[in-house]
Amino acid sequence: MLQKLSIQNYALINNISIDFSNGFTVITGETGAGKSIILGAIQLLMGARSSQQLLKDTTKKAIVEGVFKSNNNLDKFLSELELDLEEELIIRREIKPNGSSRTFVNDSPVKIDQLKLLSQQIMELNGQHLINEMGSLDFNYRFIDAFLSNKQLLEDYNKAYLNYQLYNRKYQNLLEKASLLNEKKDFLNFQLKELSDYPIENWDEDAINDEYNLVANQEEINSCLSTINDFYNGDNGISVQLMQLQVSFNSLVANLPEITEFSNRVNAVSIEMNDLIEELNKKYTVQFPDKNRLNELDDLMRQIQFLVKKFNVVDLNSLITKRIAIEEEFAQIGSLESELIDFKEKRSYWKDQCEERGELLMSNRVENFNKIEERVNTVLSSISMAHADFKLELTKSVNIHSYGIDDLKLLISVNNKSKYLPIHQFSSGGELSRIALAIKSITTQSKSIPVLIFDEIDTGISGEVASKVGVLLKSIAKNMQVINITHLPQVAAMGKVHFHVQKQDNGDGIETTINALGREDRIQVLATMLGGNKTGNAARNNALELLN
Repeated sequence: MLQKLSIQNYALINNISIDFSNGFTVITGETGAGKSIILGAIQLLMGARSSQQLLKDTTKKAIVEGVFKSNNNLDKFLSELELDLEEELIIRREIKPNGSSRTFVNDSPVKIDQLKLLSQQIMELNGQHLINEMGSLDFNYRFIDAFLSNKQLLEDYNKAYLNYQLYNRKYQNLLEKASLLNEKKDFLNFQLKELSDYPIENWDEDAINDEYNLVANQEEINSCLSTINDFYNGDNGISVQLMQLQVSFNSLVANLPEITEFSNRVNAVSIEMNDLIEELNKKYTVQFPDKNRLNELDDLMRQIQFLVKKFNVVDLNSLITKRIAIEEEFAQIGSLESELIDFKEKRSYWKDQCEERGELLMSNRVENFNKIEERVNTVLSSISMAHADFKLELTKSVNIHSYGIDDLKLLISVNNKSKYLPIHQFSSGGELSRIALAIKSITTQSKSIPVLIFDEIDTGISGEVASKVGVLLKSIAKNMQVINITHLPQVAAMGKVHFHVQKQDNGDGIETTINALGREDRIQVLATMLGGNKTGNAARNNALELLN
């Protein structure tokens, strides 16, 4: 149960602390007094988004803290989250002036997702959204599945459905990919065949260009080689002159021994020049121009340029890479076919599992229908709707869906039991509220959530009906803590504890406060709710009668 709620610097609240008790607690207050602020603080403890706009004083942080009595289920869940176990469970949210927030459970920081999971084990909040959700698939199946005798059936079906969705999605994506590739198949085959006609992997573009330059310039190369040889080996060429130079240096050394080093260097130059000319003549010889080879190389270069341009690449290496990519893409078509068969078989298997497990789930759901219908109708009768008849309808669905292989409808008949309508098509607000309460009252009997919060779920009803709704809420509170925000004095009078929210000007601005009412104050608040600001004896007596 929620034992204590502390709120600091939040919306219109400076600092309040509310001590709750078990059983049925009611919270009242005029419209705009701040009941929704209290509710908003509780929602923060359930993982609602925080905002800088929630700060009363934007220079300070806001703190919302809830202290809960722990139990075995909570301890087990805390252990799964690897959080400390204490006698009390303390949840704290802090909102900093910059808008960022921090969350703590028993003083250990946690993520919002963890808080949301934890809060689902502690509290359930029902407001006008409950009425709006009635009739939706999620509402219908959550309601009916709360009574399943074998919850494992639901887990088994969910596993089968998730796998069916997984392989169906993979199959459809692969099928789309295969379709696109098949459309390209002929084109890819044509490209591959065309490239296969050329031995491009044996071509070396740089070597081809070098050879072309050599053959194309053979005459000029021959001329240069002849000139070099003439300069070096002619009658008065460099080799002859170097030899004469060596003789002169050798003679000079005889008279000037100190220039031996210079003489050696001349000898070295002569040797180097001889080696250079010899290597040049070995590597490059004078050849006749080969026009046939030149034409072959020219044709080869034209082919390369043609293919490079046609396949929109920059060079021969890119063209080879392109062919490899085409080969791989073409090969993919074959491998996709085997993958498609595999995914199709797995999809079919899990679809059959959905059908098989869905049948068991459907049968288990139907087993409880008479009991559920009887309970809801009993509750409806207790809150002045004996003229109504609640009925469940389950039929085999055309399609498999996330909730099963059946279509579930929650139907209601009012005054005319031959005509049933889905509850979400029902137009009477007051009766919708009572139907929602009836459904919620029997659902809570099968749940272990310790705190149930209602936010003006009793909208649209009054008088004797309101009193009966109060009795119903009080009966629910025998099994769990019920906190009800209400505008009805008949419901408020049923509360074990009564808190009243007010908005007042404390001199520094408007502030929301909340106070636990003693008997006399409670009579006055109930009288005001009954008769407005002018509360006479009749209103007070009526309030006293409600309390008694």
